[in-house]
Amino acid sequence: MGSYSFPQQRLTQKQKTKNNNAWGKEVVDEIDKYDSLSFDGRVDWDRKRANYDLFNGKLSKNDFEYVCAPYGDAVGEMPAEMRHYDIMSAKLRVLFGEEIKRPFNFKVVSNNPDAITDREREKKELVDQYMREQIQMKVQEAMAAQGIGQFGGPEDARDPEAVQAEQQKMAEIQQAMTPPQIDEYMKRTYQGSREIMATQILNYMKKSQRLREKFNKGWKHALISGEEIYWTGIVNGEPDVRVVNPLYFEYDKDPDIDYIQDGQWAKYVMRMTPGSVADTFGEYLTETQIKDLYTDTSLIGASHPLGSTEFHYDSDDNFFDSNYPFEWDGDESTPEGSRYLKVVHCEWRSLRKIGFLKFLDEELEEQETIVDETYKMNQDAGDIDIRWEWVPEIWEGTKIGDDVYVNIRPKPNQFKDMDNLHSAKLGYVGIAYNNLNAAPVSMIDRMKPYQYLYNIIMYRLELDLAADKGKKFLVDINQIPSSLGVDMEKWLYYFDAMGMAFINPNEEGQRNKPSNFNQWQAIDLSMAQTIQQKIGLLEYLEQQCSEVSGVTKQREGQVSANELVGNTQQAVVQSSHITEEWFYAHNQLKAELLTALIDTTKVAWADSDIKKIQYVLDDSTVNLLKIEPAQLTESNFNIFISDSARDQEIFLTMRQLAHAALQNQQAELSDIVKLFSSESTSEMRTLLEKAEDTRREREAQMQQQQQQAQMQQAQIQKQIADEKNALDKYKIDLDNETKIRVAEINAFKGQMDQDINDNGVPDQLEIERLRTQTEFNEKKLDVENRKLDIKEKEMKTKKELEEKKRAQDREEKDKDRRAKSKN
Repeated sequence: MGSYSFPQQRLTQKQKTKNNNAWGKEVVDEIDKYDSLSFDGRVDWDRKRANYDLFNGKLSKNDFEYVCAPYGDAVGEMPAEMRHYDIMSAKLRVLFGEEIKRPFNFKVVSNNPDAITDREREKKELVDQYMREQIQMKVQEAMAAQGIGQFGGPEDARDPEAVQAEQQKMAEIQQAMTPPQIDEYMKRTYQGSREIMATQILNYMKKSQRLREKFNKGWKHALISGEEIYWTGIVNGEPDVRVVNPLYFEYDKDPDIDYIQDGQWAKYVMRMTPGSVADTFGEYLTETQIKDLYTDTSLIGASHPLGSTEFHYDSDDNFFDSNYPFEWDGDESTPEGSRYLKVVHCEWRSLRKIGFLKFLDEELEEQETIVDETYKMNQDAGDIDIRWEWVPEIWEGTKIGDDVYVNIRPKPNQFKDMDNLHSAKLGYVGIAYNNLNAAPVSMIDRMKPYQYLYNIIMYRLELDLAADKGKKFLVDINQIPSSLGVDMEKWLYYFDAMGMAFINPNEEGQRNKPSNFNQWQAIDLSMAQTIQQKIGLLEYLEQQCSEVSGVTKQREGQVSANELVGNTQQAVVQSSHITEEWFYAHNQLKAELLTALIDTTKVAWADSDIKKIQYVLDDSTVNLLKIEPAQLTESNFNIFISDSARDQEIFLTMRQLAHAALQNQQAELSDIVKLFSSESTSEMRTLLEKAEDTRREREAQMQQQQQQAQMQQAQIQKQIADEKNALDKYKIDLDNETKIRVAEINAFKGQMDQDINDNGVPDQLEIERLRTQTEFNEKKLDVENRKLDIKEKEMKTKKELEEKKRAQDREEKDKDRRAKSKN
């Protein structure tokens, strides 16, 4: 390890800033040289570099010299080429894709004492409201039982508007939350004004900072290098989040501390063009330094006015950094292809002296406040006592080249807990995976031995394939019948084309000798068995690579035709158990970063009275935020990330059940669309509960309307039956009357001529029959008209029910749109 001596941090602000920040420059220099030339640091860098190369399909042949040139360079390499046959990246990409698809749900909770008091006050007000409304409902029921309305007077004499207002009030009382519902609301849904504002800010940052994309990129670094690091800070007055490349990042922390932000210091070496340096640090550089950035010299490193002696070219004109031996991208053979400057950004944990002053206020009550180190006791002003303490303070500084320093200062966005001044965090938020009493181990580190051995076996397999000659014959050339005009080419032709080999045992030199075919021998030069063994070994290595990574073939989607569905699902579930530890640590780091981001936002926007922001949601709607940063300044927030694995399982289960609910008319299509558009399980639960409540209310209303329609139908049918009975009675009465009339006519027979028209029917009977038929037709027409009226009433009632249902559906959709626009 290189020499390292961390400067004294228990100094006053005056001591730290004197001599043009000489103390800060010394700290930056010590951090810059720490571990940069040590053997351990070089080994860890080589490990990470090899992992990134393997993921990108590059193989360092220097690692395989013992295989390719086992007898040394003087003898030369074997007649094959060492290549990289990737068996790892597919497993990593499965995990990359799963991370993208997992829900990203968080909840903001304020842990300030006043926020807790607000929560308790809100719960008390809800309970009190419920009690008041219950008492009011009992009073109204008692008044209604006595025939008195809410607004006084007999129930039948009340104004219709008063009756409607009373019914609306009763409906509101019935919709009030009960105590169990209040408890559920306070646990799951309630958020104070500060918490709502912080949630809106993080939702905006989620879009503007592309947090999903950055988290996935950091997840890639975690699986490849074993370290996942982000930086949060203020850039041009706005909060910013950046993914840090672990290759150029170093830190120092206690072995038992999990997160990098709780360490002693951290540094990030950046490779920047002169233009990037001017854009980022131009306001802190002098005119001469800015001019030197664009010097005409074509050289870099120590030759550049702002260059570093550690950036140089090797004997092959390849550009290297002695701290980080990396072959730079681009044209490595010319200096113009690698015009980069070394920029080192450092953050470290220092100490600051503060005082806790006790004093008497204007009402002579004892108070306590915090003062800086320059404060002097003033007993005449009411000061009682002052207690001095040293609390942590985060400093930062940037070094450009060898001797240009900018921004050596206390970090503007100090991540401090208002209730614990001894808590301070670095701006670099990160974690090292699998470093329990050991160096970090990445996913590739676990698969690398099998990948290397796989490449070696493939290299050997290539040699075996080149050496595979099949079966060969040993032939006595003297037996070829050359005396018969058969030369070597013709003999080979007959051998290949006809499968026959002509021989002449009596050829010259062979006469008077017995024929002996034993001189023909077959030699097996095939490598088939060796090749088959190596192929089996390759399959074994692939299987072992899947086992150590936890990403099996079933999880990759490679399922054999004869494999049972239950076995496949069990294999996928078991595989997820192995990798869940990685996802859990990744989710916890998300919570740490969001906490740091909201703290950074409080500082960045502290000078704004009201900040208005608008951004586009996933469904292309525009959301407008109105932020009052002053409400956030004195608030502390904790960010909680939900269990993404459990959320994903719930979401997949809901997706499967959603189709059944839609088919069984248990949910509307709009509810299913909202369900699939949401990423939060709590939001999905709320949507489902709201859909169920809406469906129950609609069903209750429909049932009530159906009951009313049935009652109306029954009344109409009763009316029809009564009219039918009346018509039947009328027919009977009419028949009786007709009979009486006939009897009367018969009584007058013979007294006079009763058949003037001589048709054989008495005139009186014809007159009476005509009158009766006319009355009957009139009655029948009246009944038919009443039936038509009843049918029109039925159609009108049915149409009104359908209109009410469509109006309710439109009202529900409008409510959903308004609620969504508010969120």
